[in-house]
Amino acid sequence: MGNAATEVKQELQHFADRGIFSHFSVRESGRGRPTEFQFQWLAGAPSHLKLYEDKRLLEIHKVLPGVPFRSEMDIAFRKFLTARSNKSVLKHRRLDKTFTPRCRNRSSAVSVELTFKNGEGRAATKTAINILHEIFNNFLMEGPYQNYMVEVFGIAEE
Repeated sequence: MGNAATEVKQELQHFADRGIFSHFSVRESGRGRPTEFQFQWLAGAPSHLKLYEDKRLLEIHKVLPGVPFRSEMDIAFRKFLTARSNKSVLKHRRLDKTFTPRCRNRSSAVSVELTFKNGEGRAATKTAINILHEIFNNFLMEGPYQNYMVEVFGIAEE
C-alpha cells in the first residue's frame, strides 16, 4: 500500500473508529487498479471510495446511481456541487478550493472525483466525506428527491 493509500485508509479508519460509519473494508489495489474503500453510512447501500494512487485521484464512486446524463437531476447536482465552494456557504460547510470536485456520469451513475497533491490524502479524504454528507443531507434530503431516495436507497417514506 502506497503513501496516499495509507493516508486515506488512516483517515477512513478514524471515522470508523469514532462510529461515524460501519462495515469499513479495504481492497488493496492490484497492478494498475485502484484501492477500494467501502463503508456503510447515510443510506442503506454501502458507500465506495476509490483511490487511483498514480493519479492522486479519490473518487466517490457511483454516489448517485440511476441518474441519466444531462437529466434535470444531473444538472441540478452539478450546480449544487459547484455552489458548495461559494462564499455564501457557511465556512464549516464550504468546500475547500484546494480539492475542486469534478462530476462524472457514466452509464447513468454519478461519481465525484477529487485530485490532490502528495501528503494531502487525509485532507482529501475529509473533503470527500464532507461532500458525501452534503449530498445526502442537503442535496437529496432537502431537494425534491424523496422518491429517488425511496427507490434507490430504500429510505422509508415519511
